[in-house]
Amino acid sequence: MINTIVVATDGSEAAMRAVEYSTQLAKKFNAKIEIVSVIQYSTVAYHDGSQIFYASMTDSLTKLASDNLSKAASVVEPAGVPFDTHIFKGDARFVLVNEVIENYNPDLIVMGKTGTTVLTRMFIGSTARYVSERADTNVLLVK
Repeated sequence: MINTIVVATDGSEAAMRAVEYSTQLAKKFNAKIEIVSVIQYSTVAYHDGSQIFYASMTDSLTKLASDNLSKAASVVEPAGVPFDTHIFKGDARFVLVNEVIENYNPDLIVMGKTGTTVLTRMFIGSTARYVSERADTNVLLVK
């Protein structure tokens, strides 16, 4: 039985297909969806003007994550599926395998097979691969 589905979104086309697929599954199983976006901050030294740059960068990344969650919610909400949205900070691989599973105890994690950057698309999607190999729950990768 599937009661809770976590869908991870980074705004990519594959992530949006994962949102659509998880919405169909949630509807079929009367499950709740936890929509998750992870902000990965780069390390920036705090001297001179870099603190201003860092604050600007983190604000931009937070807004992007929020926009991605809103976009995903606009797919889930009309289907009448219960959902919540969440922003986490850190390395997406570790956040999904550790924090997200611990917080929501999902029966299933749904995510796009590839990410948003050219580098991550060259591989199976380094985050998707890591999560599928290490998560203590079922993982569904959507093309």
